[in-house]
Formats: sequence, structure tokens, C-alpha cells
Amino acid sequence: MIYWNKLLWTHNDDNSNQLFGIDPETGIITERKTIQDLKVTDWEDIQHDQKYLYIGDFGNNFKGNRTDLKIFKVSKSNNKIDTIKFSYPKQADFSRQKQNTTDFDCEAMIVTDSMIYLFSKEWKSKNVTLYKIPNKKGKYEVQKVSTYPIKGLITGAAIDAKKEKIILCGYSPTLEPFLVQIKEFEKDNFLSGTIQKVKMNQRFLQVEGVVFLSDSKIAVTNERFENFMIKSQPQLFLIDLDTFFVK
Repeated sequence: MIYWNKLLWTHNDDNSNQLFGIDPETGIITERKTIQDLKVTDWEDIQHDQKYLYIGDFGNNFKGNRTDLKIFKVSKSNNKIDTIKFSYPKQADFSRQKQNTTDFDCEAMIVTDSMIYLFSKEWKSKNVTLYKIPNKKGKYEVQKVSTYPIKGLITGAAIDAKKEKIILCGYSPTLEPFLVQIKEFEKDNFLSGTIQKVKMNQRFLQVEGVVFLSDSKIAVTNERFENFMIKSQPQLFLIDLDTFFVK
């Protein structure tokens, strides 16, 4: 999710090329934006700055063997698309894996003027690894920054306007959603900071998106989840960080 022009912009977790603008007060979709030339395999996180949308087409949980991981950098003014391609330096085996077993999956990123930072979704280890790549068109091998034993699956990331606080969202293997607040980090080694993980007091929610609305307020969404026993519908949560996290 991103917060842009007073709307929360999000998308379906599939290969659609449409964005949906949601009123954060009502949860109603009030605008739609289609990026005509965008061809997506499995897009996940979305970020933006003053000039660009950044769409992470880097979901890799289905077979774990994608060789076309990328981030689309889309001009807000004319929808021109630049592509930032990347690979993981330690991924040598590209044979088909069993679904939801790879540590080379990613659903979360944050963007700065010069770099893009990826937070991995590691199905085996339940760790999160921070990687970085340049914020410009090209093909890169990601650079590992650090790893943290988060004991869960990270699905979204957001950084506040002052670049002092990061929020990650995720869930446990049994679909217990949580939020992670990171503060007091050293330069761009975000996982070096003070890390606080708190459960959302919900169950069976596959949370996927998080964004700052202000310094102390965030929005979080979950996607629809269904199996033979559990059904949860898409929802939007507005959370006050000052009451959610213990100071």
C-alpha cells in the first residue's frame, strides 16, 4: 500500500495491472488506475516518491525458481516504465521447489533516492534478510545487509517521513498477524535497530500491506484467505502506534 493524494492505493495479489484508490476513512474504493503496459507475474509491495511508483514483481513462493525478479519504476506523469532486475547471490538451484518452502521470496520493500531495500519472506528459516540494490534501471545482484530471526513471514514494509521509524507487517505459519517496529538503526542497516514485535490480537489474517498515514498512525490490510476450514475477508485496519507499541 501507499498513501497518495489522500487515498490508500493497493492492488490485487496476482497478475493484474490495476491499482485501487481506497478512502482511508470509509474503506470504499473511489478511484482506479490502470497501467496499460505493465505485464506482471506476481507483484507484491508497492512504494512511491514524488515522481515514481515502484511495483515489486518479486513474489517467488509458488515454485521458488523465478529468474525474472524485478521492480517496475513507473513515472507518475506519463506511465513510462523502467525495469530494475535482480537476483540473489546465494541462489544457485533453480529447479522447481515445493510451494512455500523457499528462502528466496520477497514481499516487502522501501525506497530511497539512491537505493531500494528488500525484506525477505523466508519460508524455511522464518528469518528476515535485508538486501539492497540501486534505485535505477539495470540488472543487479542484491547486496545482503543483515539478517534477523523474526520468527515469522514478512509481507510488507513502510518507513516514516522522517526516515526514523520502520514498520513491517507479517504473519506466523498459523496466520497470526503481527507488526514489527524498528527504531534507532545505524544508517541503512535497518535490522540493527531496536526491534519490537507485537501480535495484532487477530487470528487467521494474511496481512499484506502497511503504510504510514502520519508519524504515529498506520494503515494495514489483509487479503482474502479461504480454505476448507477458514474464511477471512479483506479488511483495512487503522492503528495508532503510540498505543499499539509499548514505549
